Amino acid sequence: MTNTLTDVRHRVGELAQRFAQERDERSRRTALDPADFAALADAGFLLTGVPAAMGGLWRGVDGSVRDYCDMLRELARGDPSLALVASMHPAVLAFWLGIETTDHAADAWQAQRSAFFATALAGHWWGTVISEPGSGGDPSRTRTRAVRDGSAWRLSGEKHFGSGSGMSSFMITTARGDGEDRPDLFVVDMRGRAWDGSAGLALRRAWDGYGMMATQSHAFELENCPAERMASPEGFPRASRVTAQITPLMFSAVILGILDVATAAARTMIAPRWQQLRSYEQVTWTRGCNEAWLAVQAFEGAVRAVESGQHGMLAAARAKLTIAELAESSLGLLSRVVGGSSFSRSQPFGQWMQDVRALGFLRPPWGFAYDQLLALEFADD
Repeated sequence: MTNTLTDVRHRVGELAQRFAQERDERSRRTALDPADFAALADAGFLLTGVPAAMGGLWRGVDGSVRDYCDMLRELARGDPSLALVASMHPAVLAFWLGIETTDHAADAWQAQRSAFFATALAGHWWGTVISEPGSGGDPSRTRTRAVRDGSAWRLSGEKHFGSGSGMSSFMITTARGDGEDRPDLFVVDMRGRAWDGSAGLALRRAWDGYGMMATQSHAFELENCPAERMASPEGFPRASRVTAQITPLMFSAVILGILDVATAAARTMIAPRWQQLRSYEQVTWTRGCNEAWLAVQAFEGAVRAVESGQHGMLAAARAKLTIAELAESSLGLLSRVVGGSSFSRSQPFGQWMQDVRALGFLRPPWGFAYDQLLALEFADD
């Protein structure tokens, strides 16, 4: 089996079609299915976290953003929770994919990159458990402590929104070393690690969200939890400029996938009676469709900005916020025209509404996102 980009996209597309046929059943799930992740791995999706030089699909942020987003948008049309968790894999490994060389600890950086990419080649998923209660989504406000233990580190602190918990073999997080002003990135090996506190990791709250119900975004407490630190001190701030371009757009692609199927379903329901719509319904329907169209245009514009290398961070940040607002508004408007059946458990509109709302709370969440956007606006000037 070959793993060219065309091959992987074809196989992921076939899986997406299968998931779409199971959409009703999947929309009621509250947990992830390991079989889905095995199928995606077999399809080659894990290669999104491996550079082309090692047989992977990564060709730089400008050469990868569209293909990665297209695959995730297809997956989301059948299973948004699965697509969102899958997006974390390339988003996390982009911290190492995005920087090939460093000025400090160059040998250690290359060794770490090679080791991490090898785990993806071996079939391991990567995820994230960075967010902390009270931080507002800002990693610089982390209260998690990192203490050196020989060549390793031990972390202590509270974390939540560990999306893909139980599916990810490795999870990144942030912590602040004793006496250090700036937080850094750490990797926790989740393989075989108990969640009862005996191995430094305790499950504090299982995910029970209304939106993205099956992402298993659990909350944990770390207490002297072993972790590996990013090999180069310049890695986190430099790589963040790469992840800040592709990650918001991959998250947005998941939401657009939901919007695709929601607008198509609403159109199927309304088409037989569109000529009987009341004036309010006509205007509301048109507004809902316009906003869905605008969300796609915002996405396309941001993807082109990243591909061209022209203010990609600003475009991605602006698009993510814009799409979050437009998708939520569009689903609300279309549901008004669909009518009371949109509240029925036999119809998916209520779940879709909660799922698209999740984008505004995804990294970075609302408040921090607007802070970043304002800073980027003036930085680019």
